[in-house]
Amino acid sequence: MSKEKQSFEEMMKELENIVQKLDNEAVSLEESLDLYQRGMKLSANCDSTLKEAEKKVNELMQEEVGDKGNEETTDE
Repeated sequence: MSKEKQSFEEMMKELENIVQKLDNEAVSLEESLDLYQRGMKLSANCDSTLKEAEKKVNELMQEEVGDKGNEETTDE
């Protein structure tokens, strides 16, 4: 895999492929361990990306609530 940062969707696709390989293919113990390790890294990166996105959404929602509150006080 290249060193450039993968998108969330790319990481999820790779993770799905790893799970399929581990479930459906006869892979050696060494390859299984490598796949498992890569899968764990991808899982952690996906989790981090989701948490970051959730934080941004919460910030945007707070800004929206703040903006609406300011509009209501200026309308009076």
